[in-house]
Amino acid sequence: MGQIFHACAFNASDKTCCVIDADKFHANCFSSSGVVAVMHNLLRQKPYHVMWGGNYVIDEDYLAKDSKPEYLLGLSTFLKYEDFEMNIEELEEKPYYDKVKFILENNELWKKLNVNEIWEETQKYFDWSNNYSVKYSGYLLNHTQKLAVNLADYYEQSKSFTREGDAFAIDAIPTLTETGEGAQMAFYDGISADSTLELVGKWCADLLQITDELPENYNLINCCFADIWGRVRYCFRTFGANEDNLVVCDNASKPLEVAALSILGKRGSPQNVKIERTDKGVTYVTEPVSNL
Repeated sequence: MGQIFHACAFNASDKTCCVIDADKFHANCFSSSGVVAVMHNLLRQKPYHVMWGGNYVIDEDYLAKDSKPEYLLGLSTFLKYEDFEMNIEELEEKPYYDKVKFILENNELWKKLNVNEIWEETQKYFDWSNNYSVKYSGYLLNHTQKLAVNLADYYEQSKSFTREGDAFAIDAIPTLTETGEGAQMAFYDGISADSTLELVGKWCADLLQITDELPENYNLINCCFADIWGRVRYCFRTFGANEDNLVVCDNASKPLEVAALSILGKRGSPQNVKIERTDKGVTYVTEPVSNL
């Protein structure tokens, strides 16, 4: 069946939250996803703690780890007693039951925001019927860690094309805030070598906001998440290929580098992408990066 996610934005002080069923990670992690758009809209209004919470966290390996209170609060926005009861035998005897108890006690305290109303606001804000995408302008701030991502730079590095030539990006928010290693499914075929996979999940449950200006004392970090074939299509259709038929990624004819991922998410050796022209069009083939 695969891991199911909930997109959660929550305010710990007044116990308000917005929780949306986000299906599998790779179904709703894109710039064209309504779930992503709702989260962007909320964060452009004020700060929220954000978690892209997967149901695989109902597991001893996850629950036994050290957990900050905000992480447990995030889980409490969408997990109920039945979720634990169905997956863990002798629940009350487990050494981490105090965490489960904290989650369940807080689950009953949340005031849920009206998702339908927020979605209506979101469509108007992003002119959704014409754009089908969130805005990549301003800065995604992490108030917890005093970090920031320039959204325009993020989009430029992560921009991809569908087979039909429509532009999209894997969005930074679900990828930075996910639990349960769900992002691996979005990168199943591989990644652009520029992808910053070390950041996946590192902002989970942190206090985030989107602003027009970068505050003082915030560290601007590089962030990029791009799957292999979407990025290949964008680079080839935008920049073309060099004399060796290698797809390039900028106007200076720098060859694009990509990488496969192991089943455990380990990055493989860098590869270039060669185009092969046939009667049916262009196909892409990876080959090791030449050191010459």
